[in-house]
Amino acid sequence: MGETAVHARLVDALIVYAEIELGQRSNLCLRNDAVRPVRGERPPRINGFVPDLYATDVPTTATLIGEAKTKADLETDHTRVQIEAFLGYLSQTPNGIFVLSVPLSAAATARRLISQLKAPFIEAQTRTVVIDRMRAVVC
Repeated sequence: MGETAVHARLVDALIVYAEIELGQRSNLCLRNDAVRPVRGERPPRINGFVPDLYATDVPTTATLIGEAKTKADLETDHTRVQIEAFLGYLSQTPNGIFVLSVPLSAAATARRLISQLKAPFIEAQTRTVVIDRMRAVVC
Protein backbone atom coordinates (compact mmCIF):
# COMPACT_ATOMS: atom_id res chain seq x y z
CA MET A 1 0.00 0.00 0.00
CA GLY A 2 1.44 3.40 -1.00
CA GLU A 3 2.08 6.17 1.49
CA THR A 4 -0.86 8.26 0.24
CA ALA A 5 -3.21 5.29 0.72
CA VAL A 6 -1.87 4.78 4.24
CA HIS A 7 -2.31 8.49 4.98
CA ALA A 8 -5.88 8.42 3.64
CA ARG A 9 -6.70 5.46 5.89
CA LEU A 10 -5.24 7.32 8.89
CA VAL A 11 -7.38 10.38 8.09
CA ASP A 12 -10.45 8.14 7.84
CA ALA A 13 -9.67 6.90 11.36
CA LEU A 14 -9.59 10.53 12.54
CA ILE A 15 -13.02 11.17 11.06
CA VAL A 16 -14.49 8.10 12.77
CA TYR A 17 -12.94 9.16 16.08
CA ALA A 18 -14.36 12.70 15.75
CA GLU A 19 -17.82 11.33 15.03
CA ILE A 20 -17.66 9.11 18.11
CA GLU A 21 -16.21 11.85 20.32
CA LEU A 22 -18.24 14.87 19.16
CA GLY A 23 -21.50 13.44 17.87
CA GLN A 24 -23.35 12.43 14.74
CA ARG A 25 -22.77 14.30 11.48
CA SER A 26 -25.92 16.40 11.99
CA ASN A 27 -24.29 17.88 15.12
CA LEU A 28 -20.77 18.03 13.75
CA CYS A 29 -18.85 20.59 11.73
CA LEU A 30 -16.06 18.54 10.21
CA ARG A 31 -13.45 19.73 7.72
CA ASN A 32 -10.70 17.50 6.44
CA ASP A 33 -7.77 18.08 4.13
CA ALA A 34 -8.71 15.29 1.73
CA VAL A 35 -8.24 15.36 -2.01
CA ARG A 36 -11.97 16.11 -2.41
CA PRO A 37 -13.25 17.56 0.88
CA VAL A 38 -16.97 17.68 1.54
CA ARG A 39 -18.47 20.86 0.03
CA GLY A 40 -14.91 22.03 -0.74
CA GLU A 41 -14.37 23.08 2.87
CA ARG A 42 -10.83 22.59 4.07
CA PRO A 43 -9.61 23.03 7.64
CA PRO A 44 -8.49 26.50 8.66
CA ARG A 45 -4.81 27.36 8.76
CA ILE A 46 -3.71 27.20 12.39
CA ASN A 47 -0.49 28.94 13.42
CA GLY A 48 0.83 28.45 9.88
CA PHE A 49 -0.26 24.82 9.39
CA VAL A 50 -3.35 23.13 7.94
CA PRO A 51 -4.40 20.08 9.98
CA ASP A 52 -5.73 16.91 8.39
CA LEU A 53 -8.94 17.31 10.39
CA TYR A 54 -10.66 20.19 12.17
CA ALA A 55 -13.93 19.38 13.91
CA THR A 56 -16.31 21.04 16.35
CA ASP A 57 -19.66 20.01 17.69
CA VAL A 58 -22.66 22.26 17.04
CA PRO A 59 -23.16 24.37 19.08
CA THR A 60 -19.46 24.48 19.80
CA THR A 61 -18.46 23.03 23.15
CA ALA A 62 -15.26 21.28 22.01
CA THR A 63 -12.67 21.59 19.24
CA LEU A 64 -10.80 18.62 17.83
CA ILE A 65 -7.71 18.89 15.66
CA GLY A 66 -6.51 15.68 14.06
CA GLU A 67 -3.26 14.91 12.31
CA ALA A 68 -2.36 11.72 10.43
CA LYS A 69 1.30 10.74 10.26
CA THR A 70 3.10 7.81 8.74
CA LYS A 71 6.04 6.41 10.67
CA ALA A 72 8.56 8.32 8.51
CA ASP A 73 6.63 11.60 8.89
CA LEU A 74 6.40 11.20 12.64
CA GLU A 75 10.14 11.60 13.13
CA THR A 76 10.65 14.95 11.37
CA ASP A 77 11.25 18.42 12.79
CA HIS A 78 8.30 19.65 10.69
CA THR A 79 5.97 17.32 12.58
CA ARG A 80 7.23 18.50 15.96
CA VAL A 81 6.69 22.17 15.06
CA GLN A 82 3.29 21.40 13.53
CA ILE A 83 2.02 19.52 16.58
CA GLU A 84 3.32 22.25 18.90
CA ALA A 85 1.38 24.80 16.81
CA PHE A 86 -1.83 22.78 17.11
CA LEU A 87 -1.37 22.21 20.85
CA GLY A 88 -0.74 25.94 21.32
CA TYR A 89 -3.98 26.76 19.51
CA LEU A 90 -5.98 24.18 21.45
CA SER A 91 -4.55 25.44 24.75
CA GLN A 92 -6.49 28.66 24.10
CA THR A 93 -9.81 26.90 23.45
CA PRO A 94 -12.16 25.27 25.96
CA ASN A 95 -12.30 21.47 25.70
CA GLY A 96 -9.52 21.13 23.13
CA ILE A 97 -8.69 17.68 21.82
CA PHE A 98 -5.64 16.77 19.75
CA VAL A 99 -5.71 13.40 18.01
CA LEU A 100 -2.71 11.86 16.26
CA SER A 101 -3.49 8.94 13.93
CA VAL A 102 -0.54 6.66 13.19
CA PRO A 103 0.13 3.13 11.94
CA LEU A 104 0.29 0.48 14.65
CA SER A 105 4.08 0.21 14.25
CA ALA A 106 4.47 3.91 15.19
CA ALA A 107 2.11 4.04 18.18
CA ALA A 108 4.75 3.95 20.93
CA THR A 109 6.82 6.64 19.19
CA ALA A 110 3.70 8.79 18.77
CA ARG A 111 2.73 8.50 22.45
CA ARG A 112 6.25 9.44 23.52
CA LEU A 113 6.29 12.44 21.15
CA ILE A 114 2.91 13.70 22.36
CA SER A 115 3.97 13.36 26.00
CA GLN A 116 7.03 15.51 25.29
CA LEU A 117 5.27 18.16 23.21
CA LYS A 118 2.28 18.70 25.48
CA ALA A 119 4.41 19.49 28.56
CA PRO A 120 4.43 23.29 27.99
CA PHE A 121 0.62 23.26 27.63
CA ILE A 122 -0.20 21.05 30.62
CA GLU A 123 -2.14 23.83 32.38
CA ALA A 124 -4.60 24.03 29.48
CA GLN A 125 -5.77 20.45 30.02
CA THR A 126 -6.02 19.80 26.29
CA ARG A 127 -6.81 16.14 25.84
CA THR A 128 -4.30 14.32 23.64
CA VAL A 129 -5.03 10.97 22.02
CA VAL A 130 -3.03 8.62 19.81
CA ILE A 131 -5.03 6.25 17.63
CA ASP A 132 -3.66 3.32 15.75
CA ARG A 133 -5.34 0.43 13.99
CA MET A 134 -6.07 -1.31 17.29
CA ARG A 135 -7.10 1.36 19.79
CA ALA A 136 -7.21 4.97 20.99
CA VAL A 137 -4.90 5.83 23.89
CA VAL A 138 -5.17 9.05 25.89
CA CYS A 139 -1.68 10.43 26.48
